[in-house]
Amino acid sequence: MIPTICALLALAPSPGGGLVIRNGVVYDGTGSPSRRVDIRIVGDTIRAVGNIRALPGDRVIDAKGLAVSPGFIDSHSHADGGVLQDPDAETHIRQGITTSMVGEDGFSTYPLAKWFDKLRQQPVALNFGSFVGEGTIRHLVMGDSQKKPTPAQLDQMREMIDQEMRSGARGLSTGLEYEPNRYADTDEVVACALVAAKRHGIYISHVRNEDNHAFNSFNELIEVARRDHMPAEINHIKIASTRVWHRADDVKNLMTEAAKEGEDITADVYPYLFWQSTIRVVIMTEQFDDRAQWEQGFKDVGGPENIRLTTYSPDPTWASKTLAEISKSTGKDPIDLAQEIIANCYSPGKHGLESVVVTAMSEDDLKKFIANPKISFCSDGGLHGTHPRGAGSFPRILGVYVRQQHVIPLQEAIRKMTSLPAWRFGLADRGKIAPGMKADITIFDPAKVIDMATVEKPEASPVGITTVIVNGVPALLDGKFTHAHPGRPLPMGSYKPIVIAKNVQMQPAQESAGSRG
Repeated sequence: MIPTICALLALAPSPGGGLVIRNGVVYDGTGSPSRRVDIRIVGDTIRAVGNIRALPGDRVIDAKGLAVSPGFIDSHSHADGGVLQDPDAETHIRQGITTSMVGEDGFSTYPLAKWFDKLRQQPVALNFGSFVGEGTIRHLVMGDSQKKPTPAQLDQMREMIDQEMRSGARGLSTGLEYEPNRYADTDEVVACALVAAKRHGIYISHVRNEDNHAFNSFNELIEVARRDHMPAEINHIKIASTRVWHRADDVKNLMTEAAKEGEDITADVYPYLFWQSTIRVVIMTEQFDDRAQWEQGFKDVGGPENIRLTTYSPDPTWASKTLAEISKSTGKDPIDLAQEIIANCYSPGKHGLESVVVTAMSEDDLKKFIANPKISFCSDGGLHGTHPRGAGSFPRILGVYVRQQHVIPLQEAIRKMTSLPAWRFGLADRGKIAPGMKADITIFDPAKVIDMATVEKPEASPVGITTVIVNGVPALLDGKFTHAHPGRPLPMGSYKPIVIAKNVQMQPAQESAGSRG
């Protein structure tokens, strides 16, 4: 049932009044059983939870038959890209997301102080927290150098990271599979992450390898956490090769053993069996003329039928087709096709665009990651990407893995969408429904919620999420956008603007052409 709204409901708080959500089934975000209680919001804060009588001047949302939960926190997002041009952030708000954690994969907007100030001047629908990306800092200091930094360069990188931490970054991110971050060895990462640790930040990483050597990469992250005495999170955790499938239990054991040694290791995951990147990363090196590497790369992901082009500007008719399908229609060998695609997009003088989605994960591993109590959820999506995760991740968890497949109960899924990431990222006043918490709230129909986004229609809106409230203001109301922009930057600690030289231009976060997520 869609909630009905009092006819006089306004977006801004009424003088002396509040907003009351009545008759809903409230999941408070802690994992506790639901309760049928009311919620009173005044300004941007929850003031009471219980049996509440609306007062004169209050606005009322009748949530009868619906679930009421804290707003969802996206543990790994790229919604910062273009959000100033698309402040409604529709693909993310419609998922029930109220806070997005960005600056991931080693890439962050620089300097953060300017970006946070920009968000204050041009508010958007979402709240944003950010990490500082070591790849961004490394590029600013060293360009695309593949060498180890000199002592002077490392000192400069550490000073810049400290500046970003003082500007409100919540820790250091790396993307060790990507250029230029892939050229950083473990000692360099430890030296940079220590700066964040001293400012009470965490270390979060797209690890160095997510397929055949994934466990080596997980151990590298644990080593950074151990040497710097800091918490760490594995981004969009996956085991993306048939050679290491069915080892999610080993990952859980690895995290458990690390905890016994005093290491605080968590992860996040999106609910899809395919990742998105360029076709270049199907093999482990840049020796694209080596057929043996392509043969092994295809084998590791289950064959060319699991590699689907989503973009190919030299011949758009190839888009949405697998290499196996293109091979059949053209009579060309799949390896020859892969090499042709790379030549048409990356050879000198060529400027073609390509991207692929690669089905490379197993369903049983994914279900175990979804059920793992230390793994939160993420979209790893931008506002207008070509992977359906950017519009469907959170409703897919609720519809497919909660309601249809019963992988986890609803209250546990909500905990992993709300209080778990709030705790992990230090968002002390968000992630729970309780007096004194900020009023980020998502209202949805647990009997109907489901994702609709596909590879062919990656921005298709989900169903069943009706109302999304950010800082006490509805951004989505009865399924319709209000075009209110109540989101805020969420810098860590007591943010004090840092004086940045006027000639320092804001650099947007940009991922490497060879990124995989």
